[in-house]
Amino acid sequence: MEMLYAAIDVHKHVLQAAVLDPLSGELRDARFPATREALREWAMPLQGSVAAVAIEATSGWRWVWRELSALGLRVELAEPAQTRALRGKKRHAKNDRLDARWLTLLLAKEMLPRSWIPPEEIQRLRDLTRLRQALRHDRTSWAQRLHAVLAHEGWPCSRSELLSTKGRRWLAALALDAHVRGLLDAHLAILDAVAGQMTEVERELRALARCDRRLLALQSIYGVGPIVACHLLAEIGDARRFRRADQVVRVAGLDPVVLDSAETRRRGKLSKQGSPHLRWALIQAAQHAAIHPASSPDGDHYLALKQRIGSQRAAVSTARRIAKRAYHLLVELEHAA
Repeated sequence: MEMLYAAIDVHKHVLQAAVLDPLSGELRDARFPATREALREWAMPLQGSVAAVAIEATSGWRWVWRELSALGLRVELAEPAQTRALRGKKRHAKNDRLDARWLTLLLAKEMLPRSWIPPEEIQRLRDLTRLRQALRHDRTSWAQRLHAVLAHEGWPCSRSELLSTKGRRWLAALALDAHVRGLLDAHLAILDAVAGQMTEVERELRALARCDRRLLALQSIYGVGPIVACHLLAEIGDARRFRRADQVVRVAGLDPVVLDSAETRRRGKLSKQGSPHLRWALIQAAQHAAIHPASSPDGDHYLALKQRIGSQRAAVSTARRIAKRAYHLLVELEHAA
C-alpha cells in the first residue's frame, strides 16, 4: 500500500494540517484547535498509513512532535528559512492551508530541508543554557537602567563598580530624594532576583559538567570552563550529524560571506547565520587566548593575527579553531561509545 504524507502548520491557537495521497494526488486539508485532544483525534486514523509528518521548527513544535511521536508517527522537522527559500523569489499566495500543503509536497518529493531534533537530554541542557543567557541579558539591561537613573541625578558610576559590594555601600550613602531612592531600591531588588536565578541555573550546569564525559572532554580545551562547555554541548549536540568540522563553524555563524563574481572573489563580513548562543560560547573561549596568550595553544596564532588584522578578527579566527577542536573531541567520544 502506498504510504501517505502529512504536514502541520503550527500556530499558537490553531493547527492547519494537510495529507497527501501520492497515488491519486489528492490533498486533504484539516484545521483544528491547537490542543492535545484535537491533535490526537486527527492523527490516530493515520497510524500505520502515513510515512511521516512534517512540521516547521517554529514556536510550539516541541509539544506537537512529542504527541505525534507518542502515537508512533515519524516526525520530520523542517528548517523554516530554507523551506521559504525553496518557494523562490517570485511572490506567491500565502496562507496556513498553502503552507501546510507546501510542507507536504516537499516531504513527498524528499526535498524537505530537515532541521535536527535534539534528544531530550540535549533539549533540557539547551533550555538551561538559554535561560542563563536570557537572565544574563536581563541583568545587563537592568544594570544599565540603574546607571541611567544615577546619571540623571548627577551621580555617574561605572556599571562594574556599581554592582560590587563597594558600589552598594556607595549607593546606600548617597543623599537622594525619597522618590529616587525608591527607584534605586526597585532596580536593585530586580537585579538581586535575577542574580539569584542565575546562581541556581549555574549550580545545576556545574553539577552536570562534573559528571558528563562529553562536558569533561570539552573542558580540556583551553578557555572552556564548565559553563561554556555546557553551552557548546547544548548547541552542537550529536557531532556526528555534521560531516566535517567546518559545518560547526557555519552553524555558529562564524563563516565569512564569500562574494564571488566573474574573476573576483573576496570574503565579506561574518554570516551570523546560525546559533548566536554557540557563537557567544566560542567567542568567550577564544577571548582567553587574548587574555593569556602565553599559556594558550592558540596564543601565537592570536598574536600574529592581532598585529595583522586586529584583535576582534583574531579572536574570531581563534573561535573557529576552538569550534573544530570541539567537533573532533565530541566525534571521537561518540564513536568510542
